[in-house]
Amino acid sequence: MASTISIVSVIKPPVGEVVVPSETIRGSLKTRELGVVAIGGADRMQRELTPDDSGVAYVDMNSSGRMTVEKDKDGIIATSALSGCTGVAGFARRTDGSIATFVSHYDTVSQTYHFTHQDSPVNSQMFGFGYDAGTELATPIQYLVAYDTTTHHNPMLGDRSGKFDEWTYLDQIQNTGSQLGENAEVLLLPYQSGQGSTLASGRFDGEEGIFWNGVKVDFDAYLAPKETPVSV
Repeated sequence: MASTISIVSVIKPPVGEVVVPSETIRGSLKTRELGVVAIGGADRMQRELTPDDSGVAYVDMNSSGRMTVEKDKDGIIATSALSGCTGVAGFARRTDGSIATFVSHYDTVSQTYHFTHQDSPVNSQMFGFGYDAGTELATPIQYLVAYDTTTHHNPMLGDRSGKFDEWTYLDQIQNTGSQLGENAEVLLLPYQSGQGSTLASGRFDGEEGIFWNGVKVDFDAYLAPKETPVSV
């Protein structure tokens, strides 16, 4: 697998105009009938989702979803209440005008080998999105990985001895992010836990891309020189 074109750790979160109101995403959650979401109980499958009447396909905690947005249509795939969890979004614009998107939302327990005896489900989902997006692409494939900043205090972070599955989930994801191919751009975004952040990907009111707390993420503003990966 070829190296990723750029992988960068974000120091400051995106700021600017809120394109996707948090109420729109949280409103989608409120209209759904939810079962019990168990801490550490992860659905590793990435489900094909369809948007509701507000144009939002909602991803619950400890699950992942993907969606295609057709040319000239609006629609986002999104999650909310990110507070200590890992959120990952993917965005790819195809030459036919359609958009491939995905969002994942997993807690720490579901990504910890001691509890699951598996690697983080995010790894296969990031690789899989590269294939689902296809080869007829108008722009690089973009990935945003948002994680709790307290992860940096884990004494095991950076100690990549033993099996890959046993590494910290952030070490795993960073390693996966570096192997997504020459047409991939990855941003690693540490965030402060609080009221719960939102993450979305798709097209909303004509704006395309990945949205953190409703603000469109400007990848060009963050990317380091192509030949210089930046670690967390």
